Amino acid sequence: MNSLIIHNDKSPFLEKFEYQIKFSSTNDIDRYITNTIIPKIKKSSIDKIYIKDSLSSNYLELLGLRVAYHIRLSVDLKERYLPIIILSDTTPYILNKITPLAQILFTKNIFIIQNTIKAIEKFSTKALKPLTEEEYKTLFLDRIKISSPKESSHDIANEWAIYKWSELVKAQSQAIENNNNKITSMLYFKYLIAKNPIEKSKAIGYKKAKLNGKVLYIDDEWDKGWSDIFSKYFASTLAFETFEYNFKDANIYTLMSHVKNKIETFKPDLVILDLRLIQNDHLFKNRTDIENFSGIKLTKSIKDINAGIQIISFTATSQSLILEQLYKHKILGYIKKEHPQDSTIKTKDSFEKLANLVDKGLEKKYLKEVWEIQKSILDLNLSNNINIEIKSLFEILDSQIENRYIYSMFAIFKVLEIIIANFTEEKYIHGQRDAYWKDTNNILKATYTNKNDTSENKIRCILDEKLNLKDAITHQHISNITYSTTTRRKDAKIREK
Repeated sequence: MNSLIIHNDKSPFLEKFEYQIKFSSTNDIDRYITNTIIPKIKKSSIDKIYIKDSLSSNYLELLGLRVAYHIRLSVDLKERYLPIIILSDTTPYILNKITPLAQILFTKNIFIIQNTIKAIEKFSTKALKPLTEEEYKTLFLDRIKISSPKESSHDIANEWAIYKWSELVKAQSQAIENNNNKITSMLYFKYLIAKNPIEKSKAIGYKKAKLNGKVLYIDDEWDKGWSDIFSKYFASTLAFETFEYNFKDANIYTLMSHVKNKIETFKPDLVILDLRLIQNDHLFKNRTDIENFSGIKLTKSIKDINAGIQIISFTATSQSLILEQLYKHKILGYIKKEHPQDSTIKTKDSFEKLANLVDKGLEKKYLKEVWEIQKSILDLNLSNNINIEIKSLFEILDSQIENRYIYSMFAIFKVLEIIIANFTEEKYIHGQRDAYWKDTNNILKATYTNKNDTSENKIRCILDEKLNLKDAITHQHISNITYSTTTRRKDAKIREK
């Protein structure tokens, strides 16, 4: 017989088969089937596969059915389309009551016969054809369902997403290899890969960020392959670093301290930040109050260091209530780690969203400097009116207001007007209006403009004579601000008329 039998004992009819594979039960059944049984099938030249329904001392495990699933779902195995015959001492209906794996018995090209030499000899005369691609999809894949393993949804999403992302960017490392070996050997993930095959064409690309800057990645799963994926993705375009930290048994206060040190030394423009970083975050699977999540607390901490640092949330959650609450904390947006049960997320789309968010964040990296300047001015303890305008400047620039750059210029000009009012006053003497110093009552010199009562001239005089700031660059900035603001005001008045 040009057939293969997979068995676990020395049955008297084994001599009827040209190829034989003896099954030895192990603790890691899926890995054993993938790494030992499947390679042996590849070496055989067969047209039918016979499998004993029970391959261990515990009949109820029905490992023969599990082997049948592995054969069908091993996408790199050409023999997966061959007829599979299950040898059993009972009926498919009884098996179906014992295990959900028995649903495979009701798909095309899967047969069950009595475990006797007579039944085998009779069946061997049947002419059977392999499944076609269409039959494989409609009469097998669409008729079965493999349940997820008993791991946390968070772990499954991470493992699946690492597999999908690393395949697309062609990232390689020992951590990625370990993850992907686990994925490709587990029956559940084989089922997902067969249902959602990854496009192998070289024409399938992914979008990369275009702008320059510094990106920091913070995730408790960084060493599982994510750091290697992002390093490959950002290579040659951005300065990228991973916060390499042992998150096991970490508490939020120690974590915040170490993150603060990393922020102050690396000085990132943008942070990709996981939402759940410590064990306490996973205590309540359905929790929608995100304020106590470590990722949110770190977001607040980073914004306290410098609110101009842009943050992208990276999360495995699929709960829309949680995702929408993230925006309350001034994040740029979020990237969802692909969960195998969410078919709406496409890897290529995730990279496109990531690239868009990174570029959007790097466009706003100037806000870091604005924040530092604002802080240095507020530390001077100037008048409350100045502090109000300075605080509003950052809020305006950090908003989505359409004309925020124009409004920010008005805020700066307002600060200049407050400074002018503190140092000078205007008087009418002999019918002529002039600007005078408040402390000396002397007239301002019209050194820079034709009239000493212009805002530009007043602030230039204050810089020179009161603050001793005589550098040309500062004066040029003042000229640009006053010119731009005056022009905008004139345009506004014209529009009003």
